[in-house]
Amino acid sequence: MPDQIRPPQAANTEDPFEVLRASKDFFLRRLREIVTKAGAGKQSLLAAFGREVGDAYDQLASASPRDDFDDAGNLTASRLTLMSDHELEVDIHIRDICGHLRDAGGRDLWRSQLRYMTLLRRPKMKDAGNPVGPDVIGLGLWAICKEDGGDLAPTLALLDRIDERLRLELPVLYREIDELLAAHGVAPAQAQHAPVTANTNPGAQSAGGDGQDPTNPLATLQQAMRQRHGVEQQPPFGQPLIPFSANSEGRSENPALDAAAMVMLKHLFDRLTALEARSEPVGAVSAGNDPAPRPPLCVLKSNDLDLPAGRPEAITLDTLALIFEAIFESTDLPDTIKAAIGRLQIPLLKLAIVDSSLFADSSHPARLLINRMARAAIGLPPSTGSEHPVCKSIAALTAAVRDTLSQKGALLDPYLAELDALIAQRDQKLRLATAGHVLLVVGHEKEQAAQQLANSWLRASLAKTTTAPIAAFLEKHWSRVMVAAAVAGGVDGARWQQDSATASELIWSVQPKASAEERKRLAGVASSLIRRIGAGLDEIAVSGPERTLFLNTLFDLQTAALRAPAATVTELPDDPADQQAASCSLAESGAMTRAGPRTLGGDGLRVLYFGPSPSAPGRGLEDNWQVGDWLRFCVPDHPELCGLCCWQSPSSATVVLFNPDWGYAIAIPRGSLDEQLRTGRAQVASRMAIFDAAAECAMKHLERT
Repeated sequence: MPDQIRPPQAANTEDPFEVLRASKDFFLRRLREIVTKAGAGKQSLLAAFGREVGDAYDQLASASPRDDFDDAGNLTASRLTLMSDHELEVDIHIRDICGHLRDAGGRDLWRSQLRYMTLLRRPKMKDAGNPVGPDVIGLGLWAICKEDGGDLAPTLALLDRIDERLRLELPVLYREIDELLAAHGVAPAQAQHAPVTANTNPGAQSAGGDGQDPTNPLATLQQAMRQRHGVEQQPPFGQPLIPFSANSEGRSENPALDAAAMVMLKHLFDRLTALEARSEPVGAVSAGNDPAPRPPLCVLKSNDLDLPAGRPEAITLDTLALIFEAIFESTDLPDTIKAAIGRLQIPLLKLAIVDSSLFADSSHPARLLINRMARAAIGLPPSTGSEHPVCKSIAALTAAVRDTLSQKGALLDPYLAELDALIAQRDQKLRLATAGHVLLVVGHEKEQAAQQLANSWLRASLAKTTTAPIAAFLEKHWSRVMVAAAVAGGVDGARWQQDSATASELIWSVQPKASAEERKRLAGVASSLIRRIGAGLDEIAVSGPERTLFLNTLFDLQTAALRAPAATVTELPDDPADQQAASCSLAESGAMTRAGPRTLGGDGLRVLYFGPSPSAPGRGLEDNWQVGDWLRFCVPDHPELCGLCCWQSPSSATVVLFNPDWGYAIAIPRGSLDEQLRTGRAQVASRMAIFDAAAECAMKHLERT
């Protein structure tokens, strides 16, 4: 097999169906090549992988072109069932891989998706609707794991190898798909937003002709500051704020003016460097166990340097001051993280003076650096100290990056990669820590589902008997036996079939026996029926006296059924206690699914469960958030919480969120979180860029003053 399969040449036809088929064939060939290199080269594994990816591609490509395209998000959930412990570990691993692939694909994935928006005529197609997106590849990985059927450790090792190979080669594959679609004349859709990723070109200009993105809050803030000072001109994208004169051939037209600008720039930088040296203790962590006393966080403004108002460098300094004021006032970050970010204030100011693209380019590496520092610390309580591992890591990175950050064109990729690793490591650790909590939720929802199955069975069984003692026995005891049978194997399991047949024979055994054949049959099954009833009562630990009382009653009822004519059946008097228990049983079981929250516990773990009835339809992962995101949300009787979405049930769509500082996990219906997001009571915190959020806050402050 060649190292790289090149995209086929453009076909003579521009039929969308032919273009989709060509891109599908190329996508599948390249993916098979990649997973083969990773060690999944068995023909059966490749066949299962290709079949699942191909089916998913076809389903997404052929769905009706609605703008919201919700069906795409249901793709994964529709192919999964309630998982075992083994499958749960695999599910967590594959979801992590999909997140890695989305990050690795970056702009290349986004560009190919824009062309699919055009090809499929879905201008608002979400990430989950992309026929070549990571979610589709994740389904293929599931197919490999199911086909392989091996133990957990080798399966996870195989997934890790595939993950590593895909992250290496997927960006190239997406570029090749982009070229293929372009060769067929498929233009990219007009982008409404673009993902911010580590491999973004830091020098890339925005969509506007002047390099300014009208949706860039920082650029908007800077322009508002210029207008406030009556300054309309701005330097070209990426140029220094202090102007230098040059002709078209690069020779200086006014050496004296350029020399004066250089002197001014050097003088300003010297003053900033001196201020930076004096502020060194701010944010520093002492070598001992106790942090050094930390001065109050403060921002640097133009009047601190006696800069004339309205000068470009003064506007730049005051614009950044508003940004840092908003960051320092944020309640989302601990003071230790704010201090670490604050230590980069002067290096960022130096950079902004020599490189105006810091304001114009929302994907500038320096802005990504600040955003990811905040992302790495998301969910930490305000009181988090400097000895916390995350705070230590960010403080060390801040010290290392300061000198590099102030240089135009400085390579920040190693620091961004370090933050990405810190984020991935922390999130993965939290998701693994919730494995026990997830098992509690899975077990609880299994029991809820089993209870509903038993309730349906009970209603049908009660309709078949008019004998009060039998009805009371079914409601009080045998319904619990059916719950256990449903948990063990569902309605198709051997236990359910056997225990249901036992109950049917019990109902029949006390009905009048008009013929000799029926009486003979009852005599033949009576002893077997008693044994099966006893085994069921053993399962639910019914006491001996209670059991004996019922068996005596059953003997009397069966004797009466043998002797009484069909038209006259004598029922024994009801036990009032049994009647009361029977009348409450269905109501109580129904209340189980409606009441909440409830606390699930075991092995020292706690889950606050706000989950829905197991009959609630599952929902797929939508584009606005997914497993692996941090959410700020609300639950009754609790303040606003920020936790990592660690797992979603593919059957009930219950979501498990966790933050180690809570001391428990929270299980809540996805629909509840979606509603909070729609009404603004919840936010996807991990997708919020702190630089942009601070700029928006600063802009609101500016409008009020």
